Amino acid sequence: MTQPTALDDRLAIMDLISRYFAAVDDKRLTDRAIVDATFAPDGRIVSPNGSALVGSDEILAGQSKSFARFRATHHVTSDYVIDFGEDTARIRANVTAMHLWKTEQSDPHALQSHFVAGGVLRAIAVRTGTGWRLTELSNDIRWRTGDGLATMMATVLAGR
Repeated sequence: MTQPTALDDRLAIMDLISRYFAAVDDKRLTDRAIVDATFAPDGRIVSPNGSALVGSDEILAGQSKSFARFRATHHVTSDYVIDFGEDTARIRANVTAMHLWKTEQSDPHALQSHFVAGGVLRAIAVRTGTGWRLTELSNDIRWRTGDGLATMMATVLAGR
């Protein structure tokens, strides 16, 4: 059996994050198998306000609740910088995300029913016996535009 190369590890980590956002955008992050294939058992998602969802149960419940507000989302990641330790990796990537509000969540008088945000994704991954898993994932929002920003910011700041 051959040992993985640095390129194999880099591709596996990029794929791990891409699969996470694909699950979000495809509304499949409610599937425990997907969460377990993405996060370490003590993995955590840290929101922009600093609150965290820790472990599979909280990630499942919190992400399901958070993304239930949207008819659709579309996340794009790029410009990965990955620094490796022995069995750990620190990841920085850019992320741009479009969120289309559900009808009942948007202002019926608004001309638009979406917002777009861009930020810096930061993550820590560990190598496990079954592949790389995230121990932490956070998004530092740098900019946003579109409708419903007051609603979105109130929700983000409240940790919902």
